[in-house]
Amino acid sequence: MKGMTNNQIIMNEAAKLDPATLHAIATAHHTPEQIAAMAANAVTTDENGDEQPATIADVEIILAAAELHTFDHWKKEGKSVKKGETHLIECYLWKYTTRPSKAQREAAEAEGKEAAPAPHFYPTKSHLFSCLQVHDAKQAPAGRFGSVAAIMEYNKKLAAERKAAKAAAEQAAPIITEEHHELPELVHVDPLPTKKAAKKASKPTAPKATKKPAATKKAAQASAQPAPDALRKAEREAKAAFLAVPETDRKGQAAALDAWRKTRKAVEDAKQAPAAVAVPDEAPVKQLDFESIAAGLLA
Repeated sequence: MKGMTNNQIIMNEAAKLDPATLHAIATAHHTPEQIAAMAANAVTTDENGDEQPATIADVEIILAAAELHTFDHWKKEGKSVKKGETHLIECYLWKYTTRPSKAQREAAEAEGKEAAPAPHFYPTKSHLFSCLQVHDAKQAPAGRFGSVAAIMEYNKKLAAERKAAKAAAEQAAPIITEEHHELPELVHVDPLPTKKAAKKASKPTAPKATKKPAATKKAAQASAQPAPDALRKAEREAKAAFLAVPETDRKGQAAALDAWRKTRKAVEDAKQAPAAVAVPDEAPVKQLDFESIAAGLLA
């Protein structure tokens, strides 16, 4: 490898390939007739420096070596290696760099200096692919916009479309009205009056001390219970208080609704309770003097 160029290294490595592979690579861009014509006009130099007539195999080696390159080289040519292909040749090629070597960097660091660039070639392992193993790489899609002005024009178009869509949506949007549904007012119906049972005529008896604890108790219960009209009025006031609470005040609505429900329940309970019947006070019964009445009848 020392003293040899990259082309010479590749040609020496290509000569190690089997003849069928070399022929396939060489004929990829040259016809057999062209190869034969080239061999007839070419000569080779042996190790001693003597010239010898070139053969078709010699020409195919030269042509095949010209079609063997690394992955990076093919990429620069706009080619990419086909999927599943492996390299034909693995060898060391010279690579150029200006980076100082490790020894140079350590020496400069010991002196407290920065290592200066050191242009040189160094051998690196390389993998070669033939022209039969690559194809045209997919071209990158062309840019959507050719200039900044085109981008600005496109943005203006998008803004106009969004503005038109928003205006159309506002015109087509239905008008939503808020509805308030009030509960129907409860109507109180007084119970039908009941007929009092007729009292049977009884014989006059001597007056007795009359106690009316039951009537007094019933009267106290009747007076303790609020009148139906007052309950209905309280229920209407509770309802009005509930409707007056703003919808945003959820806590106030809940408290007002609870008060309204309690007054409605009180009205319902009053409906179910039997109506209080007033018991008239009995007039005191006078005791008759039967002897006086008998003397008057006999006179």
